[in-house]
Amino acid sequence: MRRLALLALGLLFSAITLGATDLTIAFKVEGKSLMGGKTTTETHYYTSKYQMVRNESSKTDSLVDYEKATTYTIDHDKKKIAMMRMDDALAAMESMDQQSPGAMKGVMGAMFGDASKCTVEKMGTEAVAGRTCTIHKITVGKLVMVMSADPSLSAPVPAASYSRMMKARAATMAKAGPSAASFKRLYEEMSKIKGLPLKTRMSGFLGMNALSEATQIKAGPISGAIFALPAYPIEDAGKQLREEISKGKKK
Repeated sequence: MRRLALLALGLLFSAITLGATDLTIAFKVEGKSLMGGKTTTETHYYTSKYQMVRNESSKTDSLVDYEKATTYTIDHDKKKIAMMRMDDALAAMESMDQQSPGAMKGVMGAMFGDASKCTVEKMGTEAVAGRTCTIHKITVGKLVMVMSADPSLSAPVPAASYSRMMKARAATMAKAGPSAASFKRLYEEMSKIKGLPLKTRMSGFLGMNALSEATQIKAGPISGAIFALPAYPIEDAGKQLREEISKGKKK
């Protein structure tokens, strides 16, 4: 449960907008969930081809290859890499939508609320890392995300690649079943907000109350070595997910 919560948090904090300049941003992350939590630091790297979120404390990196439409979760402690292709994630989500029984939907609805009930509010402005940000509150069922975005700051992700990967973000939560609908709607609303999120707080997900806040922003070229995969075994997480869902259909 905690790993799932951290995955959701990482995906939310990595949602970005479009631009042209490579960016390196340091974040302070405070995560609290039913399984506990602690304060850590992360470094986010953005280029036109890649996006990397590096967490030294958890020894886990998340790499998005926009050209290959593939996400890699790198576990340095276990020395392994989980690979998820966008097409696999989308197919898994579609299968989950088709096979989720009514009773399960009722249980998940009680936990997460109705994903069709969504509101977006502007709540003024605040300064984050010395930049003026607009505060937005997005509520999807019981899921609440307050995001402070700098409308003048953006990351260098090509529009077409970004659009395709954004659709797959909620799909990576397919193992959570109907709850993925809430995240899908949340990501859709986030993608409409102009600017780069520099402060994000999420609550209402498995007892989570998590905060990410930028502490330093640097613009300039990033070495390609940052995005090189280590020589660890690679597991096809997308294939495993499809197989699990297929087994569920046969039961």
